[in-house]
Amino acid sequence: MTEEQAKELLQKYLDQQANPKEEKKVEEWYATLQAKDVLVPAEQKAAIGEQMLLELKAAMYQNPKHNKVLKLRTFYKIAAAVLVMVTLGLTVWKMSDLAKPAGDQLTAITGATERKRIILSDGSVVFLGPSAKLSYPKVFATNSRQVALREGEAFFDIAHQENRPFTVHTTTGVDIKVLGTSFKVKSYRASKQLEIAVVTGKVAVSNKKGKLATLVRNDSLTYDKNEGIAAIHRIKAPAFIKFAFDGASLNEVIAKLQYVYSIKIQLNDSALGNLKTTASFNSRQSPEEILDIICSLHHLKFNGSKNHKTFNIYR
Repeated sequence: MTEEQAKELLQKYLDQQANPKEEKKVEEWYATLQAKDVLVPAEQKAAIGEQMLLELKAAMYQNPKHNKVLKLRTFYKIAAAVLVMVTLGLTVWKMSDLAKPAGDQLTAITGATERKRIILSDGSVVFLGPSAKLSYPKVFATNSRQVALREGEAFFDIAHQENRPFTVHTTTGVDIKVLGTSFKVKSYRASKQLEIAVVTGKVAVSNKKGKLATLVRNDSLTYDKNEGIAAIHRIKAPAFIKFAFDGASLNEVIAKLQYVYSIKIQLNDSALGNLKTTASFNSRQSPEEILDIICSLHHLKFNGSKNHKTFNIYR
């Protein structure tokens, strides 16, 4: 049995969906464990105990009318499954609510009712939803930034770096590549679909066969895992993000705006790019509104194309 199969079996056991044969298998593992002298470091015992307590509370909340016998049975099942995972050689830190290193890699996991904010080494921010799992390097490589969303839902707000593209890998084989933008990915093993929604900027979505689509602001993509087919939709209720500049150069501001709104901004004088800007904006605002504020700060002017995709800033 592979590690993945073992985890699926244990989850079925925890959910009380295992058949008699599967239940017997798990309980045999547990019996084998009891007969052995398994050494677990104190800090790992604390992580196991904490996870068991969280699972027990969740089980009791979901079954408030059940009697104490059922609750106690659920607790022992959780204890058995957690300890069996130790004997199977699975990493105990995967059950902890803290991100722990595995070489130069970190793994962050959230519980069934937990959310978590992860700050990556490049300044990018990831918001993990409940029951999510994200793997990422402690420090990104010099020429690329790669993370893996192994389960659940996550919102990514990516720091713009022209020479280091950011890629999110998923277990479905679908990859999302960006330079600097914000987007949401929903990828559950139990679901037949993967979902991607772009809040700002632009992302390229691909699988092993090649490029699936390029998504821009307020685009949403659903990917059928079984058929390998992608469909694009417009987001009906778009999300918004805040972004701020604290003494940033006009060149840095322009770079951010270009990726937030998928537009092109040109300066008729390169010296203008050194002007410093301190201001806060929200992606709910239009590019024209933000450019109007920025130009007012520096006593500049701007004009735009008819399709609102290209802008020119000048004195």
